[in-house]
Amino acid sequence: MIVKEFVIHRADINNHCPNCFSARGMVFSFIQNQKENSWVIVTSKEIQEQLFCQHCSQEVYPGSWDEAIERVYAYQRKCFKPMPSGFRLKKKGKIAVGLALATLLCGVGVWISLQNGWL
Repeated sequence: MIVKEFVIHRADINNHCPNCFSARGMVFSFIQNQKENSWVIVTSKEIQEQLFCQHCSQEVYPGSWDEAIERVYAYQRKCFKPMPSGFRLKKKGKIAVGLALATLLCGVGVWISLQNGWL
């Protein structure tokens, strides 16, 4: 299964980094995963949040966020719409489901015909 990560929202913020105290280069990224194989595409409901400082090249974890970063996080969280979660069948999956339903309907038709003495 292939796992793809989509950055659904990215925001540059002007808060101070708790690691290097730089006021520029902080980036919030909101990431959503999508798993894909030859039959189906599954989009997860979970959103991964990442705060990265480009100045010191380190990820800033939520335990070290201050109140200002928390406020910016809450605002940025409201600013985007995630991809709808769920699954979609690919062409191969649709053909397999169609063949299974056709086989099931034929089997039920033959069974009903045998029960009523039509065959």
